Amino acid sequence: MKTAALLAGIVLSLAGIVQGGRYVIDYEKLAPYGKGFVWGSLLLLLTGIGLLYYAWRKHKSARPRRSMH
Repeated sequence: MKTAALLAGIVLSLAGIVQGGRYVIDYEKLAPYGKGFVWGSLLLLLTGIGLLYYAWRKHKSARPRRSMH
């Protein structure tokens, strides 16, 4: 599960960066459709980051903890 979340997070984050990155600079010049495209790309990026965080937390909690004794 954590591997799938990690892979999906990477793919979604990259898709959001590549798609939206081209149009973010000219955001004010875009038509409403283009602005929606940028917001959708931002949503992809945030979802990807969320999945990466989830996979990182799962990986962190899966490691056995060493006792300090």
